[in-house]
Amino acid sequence: MNTKSKAGPAIVSILNMKGGVGKTTISAHVFRELYLQHEKNVLLIDFDPQFNLTQTLVKESVYEKHKSENKTVLSVLEDPSTTSLYKTSAGAGHPAPVEDLVSTQKFLKNEAGTTLAKLDLLAGDFSLVKYSLLDDKTVLAEAKRRFKEFIDNSKDKYDLICLDCNPSSSFLTICALCVSTHVLIPVRPDRYSMLGLRLLDNFIEKLTELTVKPKKIIVLNGVTSSGYDPTVENELRSDPVYGKLTVSTNLKITKLLEARPQYTGFATDRRVAYSSALKLRIRNLSTELANALGLK
Repeated sequence: MNTKSKAGPAIVSILNMKGGVGKTTISAHVFRELYLQHEKNVLLIDFDPQFNLTQTLVKESVYEKHKSENKTVLSVLEDPSTTSLYKTSAGAGHPAPVEDLVSTQKFLKNEAGTTLAKLDLLAGDFSLVKYSLLDDKTVLAEAKRRFKEFIDNSKDKYDLICLDCNPSSSFLTICALCVSTHVLIPVRPDRYSMLGLRLLDNFIEKLTELTVKPKKIIVLNGVTSSGYDPTVENELRSDPVYGKLTVSTNLKITKLLEARPQYTGFATDRRVAYSSALKLRIRNLSTELANALGLK
């Protein structure tokens, strides 16, 4: 298995204050490429109550098994045996060991059978939505402590931890930002995504709970293959602040990455027309991100 940097893993929140910008697409497919091409141990954490990342990668029957065994992100924030969708507990305690909660989606082995790298998932849970309704500071502080403890316990097991976040300035977003070394911000070439970028930037800079501000990386996603209007992209790349934070590789709109009811798993595993070009673009983006995250 590869040797991790002494500086610890990169912990990346995938976030924009606007939804529909491709957070889950990047979390699943670009971070899968980081695991594959750079032989890194990667943990994907579905930290969005909508748990689209989990639904993308895991069949419903498998997910229901995870739920019944309390193997979701909810078990990190609280003891699931004493809570429900409508209540939680402020009791002291520790999250379960990392290996008891995650499921391995992919792994690489050498000819001798030694594991070189793996891609794990901590499944999401709709019950996280209750944390947007709670105002009990004791309960919230306990949940935040448990989450940080889980992340700390994961640091010696992974080179890269990815948090697929909800597009809001919620308690869950604050939890994610407080443990993150980086924030990866997908932006579509439209005014609403740019507004979401500015709102997020302002939120991070004013968040007093952050002792160290995470580094920002911007990815332009959703570029059309024909009839593309580069106005917003030109504005982004020429911006004195955001331009230097934006990677050069864009992700284009493609039906290959769209969710399909009849298909569960990584879209880049599907052998269909144009998949090679898509894989190459994702590979180029992953190489840029590996450099930006200090993984190479």
